[in-house]
Amino acid sequence: MTHEVRASKPKKIFACSREQLLHYGIALLSVVLALGATLLLNSYLTPTPAALFYVAVMVSAWYGGLGPGLVATVSATLAINYFFFKLFNPHNITNLSRLIPLVVFILAAVLISCLNESRRTAQQKAEASLKSLRESEARFGRLTESNIIGVIVADLNGLIIEANDAFLQMLNYTREDLRSGRIRWGEITPPEYIEVSEQAIEKLRITGSCKPFEQEYICKDGSQVPVLIGFVKQGDRTIIGFVLDLSQRQAALRDRKQAEVSQSILQMLLEHVPEGITIAGGPPDFRIIANSKLAQELLGRPGESLVGMTSGDYVQSYGVFLADGVTRLNLKQLPLYRATRYGETIRDEECIIERPDGTRITASANVVPVRDSQGEIIGAINCWRDITNRKQMEEALRQRETELRLITDTLPVLISFVDSEQRYRFNNRAYQEWFGYSPTEIYGKHLWEILGESAYQVVRPYVEQVLAGEQVTFESQVPYQDGGTRYIHAVYVPQFNQEGTVEGYAALITNISEQQAALREQQAALRQRNQAEAALRDSEEQYRILTEVSPQAIWMGDSHNGITYCNQYWFDYSGLTMEQTAGYGWIDIIHPDDRDHIFKTSMEAVANATNYETEIRFRRVSDGSYRWHIVRGLPFRDAAGQIIKWVGIASDIHDRKVVEAALQQLNEMLEQRIQERTAQLEAANKELESFSYSVSHDLRSPLRHIAGFIELLQKRHSSTSTLDEVSQRYLKIIAETSKQAGILIDELLTFSRMGRTEMRYININMEQLVEEIKRDLQIQIPGHTINWHIESLPEVQGDPSMLRLVLRNLIDNAVKYSQTRNPTEITVGSTDNENEVVFFVQDNGVGFNMQYVHKLFGVFQRLHSDPKFEGTGVGLANVQRIIHRHNGRVWAESVVDSGATFYFSLPKLSKKEGE
Repeated sequence: MTHEVRASKPKKIFACSREQLLHYGIALLSVVLALGATLLLNSYLTPTPAALFYVAVMVSAWYGGLGPGLVATVSATLAINYFFFKLFNPHNITNLSRLIPLVVFILAAVLISCLNESRRTAQQKAEASLKSLRESEARFGRLTESNIIGVIVADLNGLIIEANDAFLQMLNYTREDLRSGRIRWGEITPPEYIEVSEQAIEKLRITGSCKPFEQEYICKDGSQVPVLIGFVKQGDRTIIGFVLDLSQRQAALRDRKQAEVSQSILQMLLEHVPEGITIAGGPPDFRIIANSKLAQELLGRPGESLVGMTSGDYVQSYGVFLADGVTRLNLKQLPLYRATRYGETIRDEECIIERPDGTRITASANVVPVRDSQGEIIGAINCWRDITNRKQMEEALRQRETELRLITDTLPVLISFVDSEQRYRFNNRAYQEWFGYSPTEIYGKHLWEILGESAYQVVRPYVEQVLAGEQVTFESQVPYQDGGTRYIHAVYVPQFNQEGTVEGYAALITNISEQQAALREQQAALRQRNQAEAALRDSEEQYRILTEVSPQAIWMGDSHNGITYCNQYWFDYSGLTMEQTAGYGWIDIIHPDDRDHIFKTSMEAVANATNYETEIRFRRVSDGSYRWHIVRGLPFRDAAGQIIKWVGIASDIHDRKVVEAALQQLNEMLEQRIQERTAQLEAANKELESFSYSVSHDLRSPLRHIAGFIELLQKRHSSTSTLDEVSQRYLKIIAETSKQAGILIDELLTFSRMGRTEMRYININMEQLVEEIKRDLQIQIPGHTINWHIESLPEVQGDPSMLRLVLRNLIDNAVKYSQTRNPTEITVGSTDNENEVVFFVQDNGVGFNMQYVHKLFGVFQRLHSDPKFEGTGVGLANVQRIIHRHNGRVWAESVVDSGATFYFSLPKLSKKEGE
């Protein structure tokens, strides 16, 4: 931008302002000073009295300009004339020697004033120009520093001397690269743009500027960035350039082209994609902007264009129902409406669509809302497919699987399917009864995880054989991981895929342990009796029949006609024919006491459409006896959930019932014996409690008498001094012995009560408990040096009074058996693990021999006979009883003369368990 320096508007020479008054005052003051100085120096300045007045005029004109200079000139002229030349005297007016110097002074003073006025005007213009230049430089600097565009300064040789951050960031260069001279015009210009750049520089040399043009620059990393460049020449060798990054504009052009290509692809997809696609635009109506050809055909409107309809009108142009085909969805429940209005993403939502001609299809909808960069919904894409055939196939497959599951669950054999990786993919209920796992627990697991490693090694060769494509039938003794060994009869049938590769095999396994046991018994009997070959063949024939016939009765029927089918086992067991069994003829062989029960149970199951299971007695035709059977009935349903038949199985459990009755009788006998034993124990406890009271009362009374008489004798002796030293020692021994006997009685009573006292579980601060015991002991043993080492102890749950007694006994023992050590070292600490907290009390006392550690916690057991270590032998027994009542453990470790460590553990209890 060009800035012009404008001169100030013309002003009157003698126009007044405060600043100008100051200038005029300075002018008058200068003249007065010059006059005073001239008068003082008059004798020396007689030839030139105006010399000092020149100075006054010059100072006035320099400081104030033309006006003050002229004022000073007039004032000086009047002063010279009045004081020195006296021109106003009529005689001196014509005196040229006086007149000419005065005129010369006036002309010189006016000239000085004019010259100073010109200087001041030029100075003011220069200052205005300098200010404008600085403002222009500041604006250019702000433009450069704003980094809106790249700005560079270069010479005509191609060296870039200066550049702003925008330019450096544009090419990924640093300020250090710029200062080191590594950025040159020719090096950052690609070869294909060299000619264009040279033409621009040539035009710049001639005209001083060049028209902006487009090219690319090479970045520091080798990539190229499109730019718009303009140059202007400054001086002879310097160029200022402006560089604009065109990457975003070119990216926008590419995006536009890509959008056009995408639109073409979208149109092609809408015409040929094998799915129904509907695209809705933005708010407020979310109108349909695209609809695939298949979508219109599936909606039964192939000839109509639905584009332009609002999404609300669109979704209401056909009927939409839930998967039940009855409940019609309202507008706000429709997938496209929910996606456009509420931003909901719908995944594989199944519904039924009713077309204009009344036909219906089942569709799976996937709707995704489309959002802008601010997250606002601007449309939605609805992609859905016709799954009517798939749903019909799934329903048929589900019904077939249900029938297969029902049939396999009623069979008394193990049926499973194992894939090529030896993982279970199907198993019937017999697996659950045999292994104790539910079908979901077995599904997906390897054979060896269910069978166990030993059983797997037995069947492994047959598994490898069937996975090689051969059908396998075998019988073997298999040791299962539950500890039992069973004889099985197995058939492995491979299943091939379309490529002829084995994808798994079906396994049918029958438990023939009883048959094998029977066979072994028969073979042993045959060897003992040495029967003939004919008898052996007959036995084998019987065994063959036994293995081919199911040992359970299987039946099938419906709620209208009763039983319609029975297997051979039923006929053999009951002696009835199919005609006699059909309908409700089977009730005749049920025990009379069970008929009402089974009839009521089966009728309730039919009425409630539920499974049933009950135990009843069937009459066996062979001996006329009634045997207990467990009967299970399962309803078989069609695709609509309606029961079309019933399937059941009856298993002989008579032997089990006999055993259960015997066990029940045994349990009743045991219960009676327990009650009798409990009564005996309670009577013994009452007798023990009575004995404890008697001991406390009967033994304490004579001990109090002994202690009292000893005290009287000691007092009498102290007053008479009649007893010798031996008698005095005897009295002392009797007194101490009676005291010790009292302590022993108290501890025995405490020991007996510990087994009966009700425990009160609370949270106990063990560290605080140890400190209290330590404080009590220090009062009782003054003067004895003990170094206590008490670690941080955790809180536990237990009976506070009992655990205080435990710690008191253990710490008291540690002090007692360490009294010969100086100083005594006692440590109290703890450790813990997952299930319990272990506390310990350690001393540096005399210790004990670990050979006798088993006697340590017994009543009246003392490992030290030294009289210095007093005791009753009951304290540690109390410790053990208390800890055992807390379900903990107690033990000790020691080395003779090296101290001992006593441990006790307490289980970690939850808060609920503690309560």
